[in-house]
Amino acid sequence: MLPKSVIETVELMNKDYFLGELSYDIVSEKYSFRRNKEINDLKLYPAEFYGLFDVKEIEVQSDVIREFIVDRIIPYNRMNLSKYLKYYDMEFWDEWELFLKSKGMCFLDLFWIRKNSKETYKKCHIKFTNSVRDDLLTEEYFLEN
Repeated sequence: MLPKSVIETVELMNKDYFLGELSYDIVSEKYSFRRNKEINDLKLYPAEFYGLFDVKEIEVQSDVIREFIVDRIIPYNRMNLSKYLKYYDMEFWDEWELFLKSKGMCFLDLFWIRKNSKETYKKCHIKFTNSVRDDLLTEEYFLEN
């Protein structure tokens, strides 16, 4: 029998600003977000979360969080998906696991996630660490592997 819920939680960050806790219930496949009440500047949050509202206490819906996550990961229909899964040491595409493995990072913005509060933006973000292997992005990588 499956448990009613199994929740994993990470910290959603904007640079070194802790925006709140992003959680995923593995059983129900629902996302939730608990905002850090000390961060009042809603412009620091993903536009999908609060961009259309002036209200700071709005509940961010699971489907809005899922959209934010899916926009940040390799799509399930990506050409050569198996190569990316191999790179991330994954057997199959799973949006939450890919989000965790990539730390939710994107070159286009400053958002990322962490499990360890000692991690910092400059020590972890791909813009600074060069953690994306050069060969992963070349045609040769896909032809050789």
